[in-house]
Amino acid sequence: VAHLRTFLMIYLALLHVEATAHFGWVSILPLFATSWGLLGIEAASVECERPFRWSSNHLPLGKMCIVVAKNVSQTLDDVKIGIRRRRRQRQQCRKNK
Repeated sequence: VAHLRTFLMIYLALLHVEATAHFGWVSILPLFATSWGLLGIEAASVECERPFRWSSNHLPLGKMCIVVAKNVSQTLDDVKIGIRRRRRQRQQCRKNK
């Protein structure tokens, strides 16, 4: 993202100089809109680079880890229960024979 930011700043600086020299002061408003849009895309790329911060618009990594841990624990408990049931069924089958 650092390379993108550097290239974007150089591009915008040169674009403003060239457009102002070629079109005059009329080009300032379109250049402002273009720069604002491109800098917004760059800001979005910075946000996407670090999705798990402690900020309001980032993903809640701590909560996600807790949910995953609960799900894994429940799955392991279900497997243990299933193994116990199978053992009981086998024991009952052996007793019935």
